[in-house]
Formats: sequence, C-alpha cells, structure tokens
Amino acid sequence: MLDYETIPLHWVNRLGFLVRKELGQLFMQGGYDVSPEEWAVLLLLWRDTSKTPGDIAAVTFRDRTTVTRLIDGMVSKGLVFRDMDPSDRRKSVVKATDRGNDLEQELVPIARGLIARALNGIDPGDVETTVRSLRTMTRNLSSERDRHKTLQQTKEEDHVQL
Repeated sequence: MLDYETIPLHWVNRLGFLVRKELGQLFMQGGYDVSPEEWAVLLLLWRDTSKTPGDIAAVTFRDRTTVTRLIDGMVSKGLVFRDMDPSDRRKSVVKATDRGNDLEQELVPIARGLIARALNGIDPGDVETTVRSLRTMTRNLSSERDRHKTLQQTKEEDHVQL
C-alpha cells in the first residue's frame, strides 16, 4: 500500500494549497485585492518588466486560456496592461501598470513574512537542498520543451531572491 504521507509530492501539493490560501487571506486583510495567481504574474513582471502571455503560461504551468482570463482580470483591476511586442507586432506583451509596480513595495513584505513563518526552524542548508530537489523534480516531470525553459528559469532564479 502506498502511504501518501511519505510521498514528497503530497506535501508539495498541500503546501501549495496552504500558501495560496494564506497569501490570499493576508493580502485581503491588508486591503489588497490581489489573488495569489495575480501575485505570481506580478512577481514575473517586476523582474522582467514584460512577458508574453505564452511566457507567463510556461512559467506558471497554466494553460494559455487560463492565463488570458487571469490577465483580463488584472487589466480590469488596473494592475497590468497589454502592449505590442516590439520584436513581433502580431504578439502582445503584458506589463505592470504604475499601480501594479507600486504594489511591489507593499506586497513583498507580506509575502516575506509568510515565507519566514514557513521556514521557521528550518536550517538554511536544508532549505537550499529542498529548493534544489524541488527544481530537479520539476525538471523531471516537465516535457522536453518545458525542461529547457525550466532550466533557463532556474539559472535566472538562482540570482533572484525575495
């Protein structure tokens, strides 16, 4: 019999749900109408200033239809806007509005607090090993095309911390 409590992916799934729920509640309590999914898009845009919807879908492992709906909602909230891709006018890119960019100063401390609570009592070396292991699991389960993108993102993310 397979004991789910011994499967790392069970804990990853539980933690993911818990983090999204808690982060959403913390943002709401702070008076911010930003969902955890919107937060993930803003994080990407704060780092890279613009992304195509396809890039956002690839990084967040969401389908393009879901990302399009998410972006539509963020446009309605005034968090992001669509612009023409300067390298290919047939494509659009998503960029944070001034309001969306201003939220970085307000939301990052909230997220840092949650991260600190989650990591409380865990040795920094163990955190580093866990992140490395989770990245490897992600690469192992990604398609060949996604594997290359994930590897590139991993290299970029090694230089970015909250």
